[in-house]
Amino acid sequence: MRRRLFLTLTATALAMSCSACGNADGRYPVVGKVLYKGEPAEGATVYFHRKGPADLHDPVPTAVVQKDGTFRLVSARGAAGAPPGPYDVLIEWRDAGKSAQKGRKGYRSDQPPPDRLRGRYFNRTRPLLQAEVRPQTNNLDPFELKD
Repeated sequence: MRRRLFLTLTATALAMSCSACGNADGRYPVVGKVLYKGEPAEGATVYFHRKGPADLHDPVPTAVVQKDGTFRLVSARGAAGAPPGPYDVLIEWRDAGKSAQKGRKGYRSDQPPPDRLRGRYFNRTRPLLQAEVRPQTNNLDPFELKD
């Protein structure tokens, strides 16, 4: 009887301790916020690239910034989170209002709209932002973007 109680309690404790664990494939939840001049950068896209040599098989966790400035990373096939480790963070903020303006110098309707940040935060060789994903739920400090 005591052995059964011990095994039951051990199994329950183990299950509860893993409730904050990541997905079965080793990803952990990552949430954060992106602000531009103190305001939410709604619609910006956030990319987390693993630091170090690029591996074409590594998925790039991404997120779209919401109206309140928050984002939640999603990896390959819509799975939430990212594997633990250091990341370079790239942000691109396309100006959707300029995508179909014909006749404006430098813009064509068949090209993506320009980046409102002019590529400043979207340079893989010289990233301005970094983050560390830990093997736990990650609530990152806000990324404050400037000109």
